[in-house]
Amino acid sequence: MGDWTSPPTRRELTLLLFCVTVFIIAFNASTSLRLIGIDSSSLLPFSSNPIPIGPDGRRVEGYRDHLENEIFGEWDWEPGHIAGVKEAESARLLYGKTHGHPDAYIRGEGLSGEQAMWLQGVGEGRYMLGDGLGSTSVNDEFVHWGDEVPRTELRQHVPGFTILDNVTLAAGTFYVVADDPTSMPSVEAIGSSMANHNDPPRDIDWQVLSAQAALSKFGPYGGGRIHGVTFLSFDGPSTTDLHTLLSLQRLYSTLDVSSPQSLSPPHRLLFPSIPTFVGPRPLPEAESAPRKRSSIGVAPQTLKAAYPSLAGAQFTEDFDDFVRIGVPVLLDRVVIADRGAARRAGLLRGVPPWASPFTVLRAGEDWFETVRRALAEYFGEDASAAAAGTRTVTYLSRQGGVDGERLHASDHDALLDALQKLAKSDGIKVHVVDENASWSERMHAIVQSTIVLSVHGAHLADAAFMRRTPQSALMEFFPPNVFNRDCETIMQSMGIRYIAWRGDQNYTGGSLPAYSQIATYEDFALDAQAVMRTIAESVDRRPPD
Repeated sequence: MGDWTSPPTRRELTLLLFCVTVFIIAFNASTSLRLIGIDSSSLLPFSSNPIPIGPDGRRVEGYRDHLENEIFGEWDWEPGHIAGVKEAESARLLYGKTHGHPDAYIRGEGLSGEQAMWLQGVGEGRYMLGDGLGSTSVNDEFVHWGDEVPRTELRQHVPGFTILDNVTLAAGTFYVVADDPTSMPSVEAIGSSMANHNDPPRDIDWQVLSAQAALSKFGPYGGGRIHGVTFLSFDGPSTTDLHTLLSLQRLYSTLDVSSPQSLSPPHRLLFPSIPTFVGPRPLPEAESAPRKRSSIGVAPQTLKAAYPSLAGAQFTEDFDDFVRIGVPVLLDRVVIADRGAARRAGLLRGVPPWASPFTVLRAGEDWFETVRRALAEYFGEDASAAAAGTRTVTYLSRQGGVDGERLHASDHDALLDALQKLAKSDGIKVHVVDENASWSERMHAIVQSTIVLSVHGAHLADAAFMRRTPQSALMEFFPPNVFNRDCETIMQSMGIRYIAWRGDQNYTGGSLPAYSQIATYEDFALDAQAVMRTIAESVDRRPPD
């Protein structure tokens, strides 16, 4: 028992020294050969032979074990592609069918929907990364411009609606930099004062600088960079509605009239004049109570479903962060909407201040199609139903609303009875959606719709998401002596037929009434049978030759 603690013998020391010497020689030889590009694994018996690592950071196939597969997954990683897309798409076909719809995973149903909803449309090639996303690295987040401050380029402009590339934001002020400042629109035509949107912008809101003046102000070192497309609205809470987003999208689409779907999607939506929440910050004892978010005229769900690439809306508090960071920030492309600037430039009677991109600038009728299709596909709707001849009529009822106009109760009931009879016709579906319906119920009905009808009001701007077919039509019911062209302006830009109703009379095209806002009616009359005859004519309408 005591022998194992005795000192090593000369034989044991010699053997140990020999082994260490051989290891040192073999290791150094292996390392030296590897440095000159020679694989020593077949030359030296004790050379190091590391497990090969692929370009994706994983062991190459054949060397992977269960733990690595558990951590990294078993899918293929291809350069320039998102990992796991193939598997998500395979799961979509399998699990989607078991949940009753081939695109169930897009709607968040089943295992694949719960795990891969963010992959919506990637496998089919419908969702592109766009310029400025996926092709940049952390080395591209700071611009070193030296003596060459980036020049601003004017892409599109009418008073109140402007597209600029390379806009510098510093200490809360937007700077337009040009070799010849007179070549740029005046700041009065671009934006408004943050303090009072009826007034022209102050120097702390917008400035146009020469390149030399910009270099003196910003210095030669550079600043941060915000890649991609920024939608920017200077309007305040009282003047921001769904028309704001529609105007921005329409304005942006004018950059490529023939193929607006080729444009990179917007990456952020900035509202410097709108706070994140309505009302003051609650007292500490009430901080756990949920706060009401400010309205931007579009439901948050619509924004996320229709613009999957959008980082989200940013508000006054987010803008203040840019003010406080202390360095200039270069925005790649800014699409600007400012109703105050549009008003100061002058408007025709009855033309709303958001309408200039529709009435002055040229764009294709499919300018909103990529956004509309994204929302339709979110609900699992596509062009197959329209191609199969299915026609859907949706009535957006306002009868139970606290404020706003509504139909006489008897006319409303007559319209509901007639719609119920219409629903029994072959190839026609009817939806009746009231003001208490959930967002999902309301928007799902609209994206299916061939015909939408309702009492007039801002809620009808959602009809921009209806289908575009030869039978498509929007019917808006007006009280006597009241009419505006808000919905007609949007529908006409999309090639969708617009029909206005007063009592038993309908108006289209050049026969539309003059703008008028004389009186407000709690309820008013409508000839339901006349409306139904026009619906029947519309659903059977044939495309023009």
